Amino acid sequence: MRRSRMSPPACLQSTPHATACSVRRRSPGFAPKNVLDFGAGPSSALWAMRAVWPKSIERVNLIEPSKEMQRAGQTLLDNLKGLPLIHSYDSIQELNRSIEKHERRHDLVISSYALGEIPSLNDRITIVRQLWDLTRDVLVLLEPGTPQGSKIISQMRSYILWMEKRKCRKSGKSTAAAPSKMKSMVLQEDLLKDGAFVVAPCPHDGRCPLENSDKYCHFVQRLERTSSQRIYKRSKGVPLRGFEDEKFCYVALRRGKRPEEAWPLDGMKFDTLKERHAKRNPEDLIIDYDDQFPSEEDEEAPGSDEDSLVPYASDTQELSLFHESGEEEEEPIRADLGGGWGRIIYSPIRRGRQVQMDVCRATKRDASEGAFERVVVTQSKNPALHLQARKSLWGDLWPF
Repeated sequence: MRRSRMSPPACLQSTPHATACSVRRRSPGFAPKNVLDFGAGPSSALWAMRAVWPKSIERVNLIEPSKEMQRAGQTLLDNLKGLPLIHSYDSIQELNRSIEKHERRHDLVISSYALGEIPSLNDRITIVRQLWDLTRDVLVLLEPGTPQGSKIISQMRSYILWMEKRKCRKSGKSTAAAPSKMKSMVLQEDLLKDGAFVVAPCPHDGRCPLENSDKYCHFVQRLERTSSQRIYKRSKGVPLRGFEDEKFCYVALRRGKRPEEAWPLDGMKFDTLKERHAKRNPEDLIIDYDDQFPSEEDEEAPGSDEDSLVPYASDTQELSLFHESGEEEEEPIRADLGGGWGRIIYSPIRRGRQVQMDVCRATKRDASEGAFERVVVTQSKNPALHLQARKSLWGDLWPF
């Protein structure tokens, strides 16, 4: 199979790229200069990082124990121009021995599909703690979208948040007991580095609402199959689809305190259908009349149908059909965006003029707790919001 050296296979950068894009959306001012890729494999995450932050990355450290994977990654990078400074190491210990202490921290640390290969929970915690110590700003953990992968991500997320909360409590006590001349030094050197919060996908720092349920948090990235893949994987002469959906789990954590800034649409109210009709102009009557009928674009547009992302039987539960004439009452929804917009988990379900979405969102202004809730949006009560709900996809942000 011939492939241009300018671009790696899609499977090498799909989920890392989707994860990096989520971090960029939630932290638009974040631009990493130094990156650490743990379990780098064939340098797959490097391609994703360069695509998302093409101008800021200056140095990349790769940790990959397999010499074959290191050579594969080097082959992909040969003869490319404009690359950052890249160094490869066999282990975290070798990296620590080779780099000065003041240069060990990285703006972005990413671990892709590596923690699941570590059988012991204690060993995983040790590795994640070492990665967190090497993190100056953002740590990203990425695993397969399986129940086991989701469990690993949830455990490591809980551990880092718990560890930083405990550190903040200890730092507060030690600062209060320190002499006045030492307090400013302690605050500047330690407290600014303490604390952690979740950047994505969770809109809160509390316990995962799906932790003790039969569901698990994961997402889907659609990949395009090459012609060679379709030929190789074909069975019994049946041609395969030109794409496949890869399931993955991830979490992105950032050092410091969660920002307390106003979010867009915070407290905003949408007009009901009656209020919208009362405000319309006579010139808009033709447009309003046309809007009562589904257009071909609405019926066939990609992303507006349930088949845009193929749902799995384990991901969604079949719901009873809704009649357009007897729509289910929609509970009033109040925005509480202290932790940012909520995250849509699983594919939205469209039934007539209703859209049902499973949303994980913060339940407190400080984002210390969260909940997994079913949101129902109807066309009659929230026409503007209903339009956005119809276009929403699995993994998108939701303002309520």
